[in-house]
Amino acid sequence: MKNVSLLIYIFLLSLNAQALSLSSIQGTDVVTEKEQQLHFPSEKAATVVVFLSAKCPCSASHEDILRTLSAEFKEFSFVGVHSNSDEASDLTKKHFSESSFAFPVVQDQKNALANTLGALKTPHVFVLNKNGEILYQGGVTDSHVGPSAKKNFLKDVLEDLRAGKTPRHKEGRALGCYIQREDD
Repeated sequence: MKNVSLLIYIFLLSLNAQALSLSSIQGTDVVTEKEQQLHFPSEKAATVVVFLSAKCPCSASHEDILRTLSAEFKEFSFVGVHSNSDEASDLTKKHFSESSFAFPVVQDQKNALANTLGALKTPHVFVLNKNGEILYQGGVTDSHVGPSAKKNFLKDVLEDLRAGKTPRHKEGRALGCYIQREDD
């Protein structure tokens, strides 16, 4: 019954996701074990929040794309979020240490951020404006395997924001592994 209630909660949350606004994102960096905090309003043009997994092949197949985008779009903040309760901390630390992201990956305690945003899978991306309001949510691409994508949702959104335009995508289907929550 808990799982059904959680799924209903997440579904309702996703219906209202565009209206959500965050004041901060905080957590412990899974690699450095230092506290990380991003506050809204932010000085950056927007913040890219991407839910990642240490063992999901779909998540791993998008890591090169995310590294490239974070290097190309330096005017945006990037933060990875690890929410899977079924992935041991040593596996998580090893994986994200080897991934060499130029941005932090924070541990989402008790799935607080995943539940707030309605993140369901890895990778699942949310682009937030300077005030923490959701501009885009969904997949990095339109594929389970990043390099074989026909549409690059996240790149399109960041290009539009850089050009001062309204993002052409508000949502894109997130394809990947389900986030394992603490009571699953």
